Amino acid sequence: MKSTETKSLSHYETYKGWSVAVQVSAHMSRIDTKREDNAYIPRIIVTEHIGTDFKDKEVPDGHSYPTQEACIAQGILTAREYIDRKTEKLAA
Repeated sequence: MKSTETKSLSHYETYKGWSVAVQVSAHMSRIDTKREDNAYIPRIIVTEHIGTDFKDKEVPDGHSYPTQEACIAQGILTAREYIDRKTEKLAA
């Protein structure tokens, strides 16, 4: 029997000293069975490192994407935009 499940993509990086994790957290067609197109939602976690301490923050995206690749790519952009805003505030 062939499995119908596909492996979810994820991405990890460091951006401006912050840790970034982006995962595909939901596949909307599993939730909304009447929906014909695939819709993937990113789960974005950024970690700010403050000396020996750290602070995790889940960054909401609020959108769904047609492929896992698009979901991850937009999640990375959303995380970087969030970090840019936070680091600009601290620099001001």
